[in-house]
Amino acid sequence: MKITPGFILLAFLVFIMSAQSLRSQSNYTEAALFNIGIGSVFSGIGAVINKEPQERFGKVLFKGMAQGALGGYLVFESKVIAGRIAKQENLTYGWPAKFVNSAGTSIIENAASNRNFWEQWNLNIGFNRIEFHTKERLQVKYRVQPVALLLTAYTAFSNKFEPKKSLKTGQFIFSGDSYFTSDRSFRGAAIGTSILLNTEGEFYYNTIAHEIVHVFQYHDFNVLNTYINKPLKQFEEGSGFFRKMNKIFHYDFNVFFFAGFYKMEHWGKDQQTFEGYYSNYFEKEAYLFSNY
Repeated sequence: MKITPGFILLAFLVFIMSAQSLRSQSNYTEAALFNIGIGSVFSGIGAVINKEPQERFGKVLFKGMAQGALGGYLVFESKVIAGRIAKQENLTYGWPAKFVNSAGTSIIENAASNRNFWEQWNLNIGFNRIEFHTKERLQVKYRVQPVALLLTAYTAFSNKFEPKKSLKTGQFIFSGDSYFTSDRSFRGAAIGTSILLNTEGEFYYNTIAHEIVHVFQYHDFNVLNTYINKPLKQFEEGSGFFRKMNKIFHYDFNVFFFAGFYKMEHWGKDQQTFEGYYSNYFEKEAYLFSNY
């Protein structure tokens, strides 16, 4: 039997999925399978959308789903690492978690764009997106995520920036109680890619771990931006102005999908109770890794 890169990738995926049974908590297995499944399905759909006419449907779909599953596993592991902030009471786990998460979401984006998994790596730091293009030669590009930028500006307007916590975690962290909800009893909140800690209470490591997982969930939907690669390319070819804007901005439409799915998870449930609030999958996952 000929050993191809595709076979090696598939074998690796089978191994890591089997390895989940070794974890002591079954809900960790469920979280792993969920992240792998989401990465695989979204990448497969995107790969088909972005495939060239001469490419075979089945081959493109399989490649996209396999690469997306690999990316989804790395996303899961990044959330596990973020949880160590709470378990070890050490904020510096934020950077390893970020690097692993960026690798996972990059692989998923490549898969959905019908590219090889190694062709582009994206590092997300707040509203900043640093792209490393490696297909032919190394190129580094910087782009801004406009929605994340606006949400960061909103958070910064009436709250205090926390430079030490931000540097240690790789996230933009603020403190205060100015938030677009009337509830002032929150311990922390993820507002786009920024984190707000309530100054009224004590500092908790698991609060930061919890909110970092929410930031990673924001990036879980980055893959959906690839679904409009072809229309964006057509706009770029037909408009010099849009071509210049496209060099500056990476349009993070994923925020609307994340916000929509988050609201749907709370639909019709009593958020004032523990059971009702954590029946939301996104809150349940953040609670799983942070124990809050």
